[in-house]
Amino acid sequence: MLKNLTNKMNIFNNVISIFVTLVFCFCLCFCFSITPILAIGEVDWILLKENQDGKEWLDLGSLKKLDKNEISVLTKFYKNPDKEKKNGDTSLYVMRIDCVKKKYKDTSINGIPNFNSKWQTSNNDELIDVIIEKGCLEGGF
Repeated sequence: MLKNLTNKMNIFNNVISIFVTLVFCFCLCFCFSITPILAIGEVDWILLKENQDGKEWLDLGSLKKLDKNEISVLTKFYKNPDKEKKNGDTSLYVMRIDCVKKKYKDTSINGIPNFNSKWQTSNNDELIDVIIEKGCLEGGF
């Protein structure tokens, strides 16, 4: 009889433990699903340039000074449709820009961190040039 009672208590404890774990996981998921909504700030997209390649925007609300010569900014690029793709393609980039050297690196592409990004010049890409120019101007450089 004592063994039977012990087994029932173990089963009860396991059920309670599973229930508490599920409630905790549910609360944890619920909290994290609300957090991004609360963390979203104001976006202030400004269209900087449009050419045959596409359109380039800069989010003024995301602009941050990092070091004495560097800024970080969120940009959006819409690639115009071409022969291979009938629909255009939009990409988001977090760019780190050295305003003195006029170089940049993409630290995030479509929300995916780009840890191996290297500093590069714009190679006379007018859409990148306008991002560097406007970003640095708005950053006080």
